[in-house]
Amino acid sequence: MKKPAHNKNDDKASKQDENFSPNSANLNELTNSAIIKYLQNRINVRNEKRKDVELLKSTVDEFLNSFIILGYTFDGEPVNIMSAHNQQEADSLATLVNKVFIHNQQRDD
Repeated sequence: MKKPAHNKNDDKASKQDENFSPNSANLNELTNSAIIKYLQNRINVRNEKRKDVELLKSTVDEFLNSFIILGYTFDGEPVNIMSAHNQQEADSLATLVNKVFIHNQQRDD
């Protein structure tokens, strides 16, 4: 019986399979590195958005004593900022929000 011919391409393929096998430390290292970079990027983006919201709040705070900002970012994330320095201001804002919603609902009817 003849021995099968030795093929150099088979050697290369098996070496490549070893390099990219699921148990490979190199692949695990690359995967972990990619996950860490992705998470760090997400944290940086979230921190930038928080800074932007705080900057918006401080800018509006210069012009209004108490206020509520409701809206969505361009990414579709909700933004809800309420600034009231005491319970009376918070109650006044709640009353104003109710008046606005009732007024808009009556206009739609």
